Amino acid sequence: MKFRWLRVLVQLAVGAVILLYLLQLADMRKVFSILLRVNPVNVLLASLLFILASIFVGVALYIPIKSTENSSPMVKVIQANFAGQLLSDMTPARSGYFATPLVLKELCNIPLEKGLASVLVTGFINSFVRVILSAIAILFFITFLPLSQSILSILIIGIFFLLIASIIFLIILVEKRILKLIAVFEKIPIIKIVTHKLIELISKVQKVKLNIKRQLTWISLLILLSMIANAIALQFISDGLGFRSLNFMELLFVVTLVSSLMYIPFTIAGLGIQETAYVLLLTLLSMPFETAVAFAILTRALFTGTDIIGLPILMKVGFKNIKKK
Repeated sequence: MKFRWLRVLVQLAVGAVILLYLLQLADMRKVFSILLRVNPVNVLLASLLFILASIFVGVALYIPIKSTENSSPMVKVIQANFAGQLLSDMTPARSGYFATPLVLKELCNIPLEKGLASVLVTGFINSFVRVILSAIAILFFITFLPLSQSILSILIIGIFFLLIASIIFLIILVEKRILKLIAVFEKIPIIKIVTHKLIELISKVQKVKLNIKRQLTWISLLILLSMIANAIALQFISDGLGFRSLNFMELLFVVTLVSSLMYIPFTIAGLGIQETAYVLLLTLLSMPFETAVAFAILTRALFTGTDIIGLPILMKVGFKNIKKK
């Protein structure tokens, strides 16, 4: 437990150092001056769009849940999604989102294996859609932006982690041989009990009847709508900061590429890495450096801040209950 908290603190510190380095490179007074002058109406609209984007993801999660638990109310599933997103904002590679099945169990009485299966299906499709859009985004930007080898490498690493995640989710859902592979670790005394419980849970997950092909279209559409809402939110942020030269397509591909970096497990939810990517891409798109830094900081604050909607649910369910389970 102590080691886990130490690791989280180190990853948080690394992200904070990167942010401080960005601020040091910029004129901090200019950055904060720009933030203070931002149009509050734009901030409000951007916040509402970030919330709408999260609702789309919540509805996407509801689709596989409804196929196994028809009585589950959509509103509670969306609330559980916000709670999961809030936890993911505080964990490396947004891994905290995997506590969502525990929230669903407490909030909606959904069996753990069905909740986890639904999260994995949504996560698989979400990751796969982002991988495709990220590849298109790189092809789009490479035609007119001088992307250096280092920038391309960072973006490709982000896409790679997303691709690996989608493959792992799919394997857990449908590949029964994964149970035999995990069973090898049962021979290790220290993790024998944990391994046995994991095998039991994955076995139950694979028995949950989910028609991935049937759900693919609707979940993909909702994920795409979520990304569009995020892109429009970025448009309001950019306009609110006084920079109106970016078009919707550019912002859609910016948010596509930058969001993939949240899953790199070096910092908390890509803290610092994401902001650096925003600054690099936006300055290449002619945004002044200080404005780009202000943009990145404000976007992080609003993106994470809107997930506070999930806090009452976490308090109701209980942090300790989730932690124990």
